[in-house]
Amino acid sequence: MFKDKVYTSIQCELNVVHHCNLSCRACTHLAPTLEKHFADANKIFDDFLILAKYYRTKVVKILGGEPLLHPNLIQIINAIRSSGITKRIHVVTNGQLLTRVSDLFWQKVDEVQISIYPTKEISAEVIKTFQHKARIHNVAFQYLYFDKFRESYSEIGTSNSKLVRQIYSTCKMAHVWQCHTVDNGYFYKCPISPFIPRVITNCVVKPYQNGVKIIDSPKFAKDLLTYLESSEPLEACSHCLGSVGKLFSHEQKERKTWRSQQQFSTEELIDMEYLTTLENNPIAKDSCMRNRSRVKNLFSRAQRMQRCLVRKLKRITV
Repeated sequence: MFKDKVYTSIQCELNVVHHCNLSCRACTHLAPTLEKHFADANKIFDDFLILAKYYRTKVVKILGGEPLLHPNLIQIINAIRSSGITKRIHVVTNGQLLTRVSDLFWQKVDEVQISIYPTKEISAEVIKTFQHKARIHNVAFQYLYFDKFRESYSEIGTSNSKLVRQIYSTCKMAHVWQCHTVDNGYFYKCPISPFIPRVITNCVVKPYQNGVKIIDSPKFAKDLLTYLESSEPLEACSHCLGSVGKLFSHEQKERKTWRSQQQFSTEELIDMEYLTTLENNPIAKDSCMRNRSRVKNLFSRAQRMQRCLVRKLKRITV
């Protein structure tokens, strides 16, 4: 915290839609279970404008669901940019709709990341067209392969408070990646916490009980920092598996049966060995993402160097 403002060097996420064109088993945003929802650009601007007075992030990540399903995505990007909350905007997509976006989209964003899954591969030729678009618009671009997922939550949950604390304390989303999330006027320290109460019908917790209401108040920054630094698990943590769900090969599931895989207790769905690993090493790999080749890493590094050079030249010529 500096001069009554909370700073994060990582990210703040915005789910511009709740639904998705895919139905990945154990989706951490529970998108296959949710109704269609399109975030309103004016509401986003209002929330981020207030938040920007007390909080600043390195980047805002636009995701979902599948963010490219939003019909007014450009207005959303403009709203975020105008709010002053950040200088960088990333879009995280499964890439299935990326061939349809206009050049204006590429002009508006700073980075595009594609998450590629075994059942929904994207051809090398199509990837090259994305790389070309990114290059000519000076946009950072990366594509990551996720061959495996981890169980994300339990419909039954657990009453074991010690286990809940262990899950919370090893949660990478909350503590390592800091996937802060803004949703419908509230600020959350992780992306799954607003969705679990919406899906589990017998859950007595309301979504807002896991977050902090965004208000224009002198004490808001302090309240936000207290919330972020709290060692107490969220109410949703009794059903969440954090980063330590059991590992399985990625698959698409029919929406009508999607929740059936989660009809087990936390104890049945948790990977206790990996939990112990994270307790000893909080940044231990989760084995979900396929290793990228050295060539891809070098390409990404070259892109970053090129963007830095372009920015320096722009500053010199202004």
